[in-house]
Amino acid sequence: MTTKILLKPSDKLTDFSLTAVIEQETEGKYQAIVLGLPECKAEGNTRDEAIANLSQLVTNRLEKAELVSLEIQEQKPDRPALTAIIEQETEGKYQAVVLGWAGCKAEGNSREEVITNISLVVGDRLEKAELISLAIQPPKPEHPWMKFAGMFKDDPQFEQVVAFIEEDRRQLDAEMEEYYRTLDAEAEAK
Repeated sequence: MTTKILLKPSDKLTDFSLTAVIEQETEGKYQAIVLGLPECKAEGNTRDEAIANLSQLVTNRLEKAELVSLEIQEQKPDRPALTAIIEQETEGKYQAVVLGWAGCKAEGNSREEVITNISLVVGDRLEKAELISLAIQPPKPEHPWMKFAGMFKDDPQFEQVVAFIEEDRRQLDAEMEEYYRTLDAEAEAK
């Protein structure tokens, strides 16, 4: 059985987001890479500069390209759709790359031919593969105060410091109680 890929002509994508990885290479050097889009990376001296440079690179590239949605026939709700970028390499030569799927690309002499060819490549690959969606939870950053938790647990003076703080707190509570009693007494006297 051959998996059939359909291209909906109305599915030219205009509102689309890409996923990028931002990595700090060295102190003061960042690299931003778009996942699944070949040769789409930029650098910067700051994280924001790397992102801005990458955004400009993607914008320039997409001005000359087209994003299309490849829909798998009998699409299941839990199966993700695929997106391909169609680029004209030279006069009469087109290239299609499925975003996020390494090595899933095709060439053709026209837009229609490259779409047909990429559909065949995807269909052949899906004969031996399965598409699934993964929900990844980003790592939660450690609370900034956690690095101090327990740092004095083996310090012999720690119990003395805690006892001092507790005694100071009891004294402060007693002073506050006396202050409020004085305020209440003055209020009753009026």
